[in-house]
Amino acid sequence: MKSQVSRIITKVLYIFGVCIIIALFQICTSIFPAFHHFYFFTFYPAFSSTWRLLTGWCPFSIGDIIYVIVAVWLVSGGVLFIKNLLRLQKDKLVWLHTLLRFLLIVAVAYGIFIIFWGMNYRYNRLQKDFQISALHYPAGLLVQLCDTLAARANEQHFILAGNDTLPVQHFLTFRQIKKEIPENYERIAKIFPQLKYVHPSIKPSMFGYLMDYPGVTGYYNPFTGEAQVNTTPFPVGLPFTACHEVAHQLGFAAEEDANFVGYLVASTSPDPYFRYSANFEMFLYGINVLSWRDPHLADSLWKTLISSGVHKDYEKDFEFYDRFKTSFRPMLNDMYDQYLKANEQSKGIRSYDEVISLLINYIQKNGKLPGY
Repeated sequence: MKSQVSRIITKVLYIFGVCIIIALFQICTSIFPAFHHFYFFTFYPAFSSTWRLLTGWCPFSIGDIIYVIVAVWLVSGGVLFIKNLLRLQKDKLVWLHTLLRFLLIVAVAYGIFIIFWGMNYRYNRLQKDFQISALHYPAGLLVQLCDTLAARANEQHFILAGNDTLPVQHFLTFRQIKKEIPENYERIAKIFPQLKYVHPSIKPSMFGYLMDYPGVTGYYNPFTGEAQVNTTPFPVGLPFTACHEVAHQLGFAAEEDANFVGYLVASTSPDPYFRYSANFEMFLYGINVLSWRDPHLADSLWKTLISSGVHKDYEKDFEFYDRFKTSFRPMLNDMYDQYLKANEQSKGIRSYDEVISLLINYIQKNGKLPGY
């Protein structure tokens, strides 16, 4: 009995120790300028680059395999915990051992998350590097931006489809996208050195169609440094999505910041597929934001600004996701919304749409929208 109590006390001390280390790390990063500068400008860039070097050689997702292992462990652990509860008459402390072991692993995993990636949520890299931020703006500027994005999307669609009425018949494969992204980042890094991207680690998600139910097009794995892209949806948005996930690898944690960098890179690419993807996706964001302010105006612009060919591409994209629409999607969206809010993104899922404010701020500072 005494040995069991001793083991329980040891586990509790380990948990408290890990929590104290996490708290001290966060405090030091927040209040000590030297430590802050070291982490964000020395440690994280070198660490993330090295981590990508170690994982990028593998053609499949190491992070997804880890997630599968964790899922199996959680299920088996849950079964074991229930069994231990049923054995409570024999050993009243066995369930507590299982619970404390689980809490210790969770604490260590959270600490790794914070050190490997999570602290980037506390640092507005976009504002520091580009001197732009999300600001309030009049509806007129939003309408002008939607008009510009629609014109660009129409232009790129015409280049790819050969006319204004038919959908694009062929899109880039993931292999082509993966090959071009480092080239596009290298090109933009000549203007913005902070976007230098070396040792690519861009992988197709192993979960494929499972990600289509919640509507996830891509995600960043903070434990392995891999940029994951869901390659199953209608491919018009894939180049932009991949550029977005690479932005996360570079430390742009906030979703609106990654959207901005993704648009900046994709819209300046010499490849019309990348430019079409960027302007197509950003026009959808713009119309979505406008629909909150003026639904009737948004509906009118949706019908008049983009060509029938772009409409048809959107319909294919919508029809794909509509097949995976379930009653669980709102619940999954709420969970992700809470995750974002817990990581310094007060607007949750709506943070993605804040990229429109960033683009308007960029135009005000530079006189034009980035890209061709």
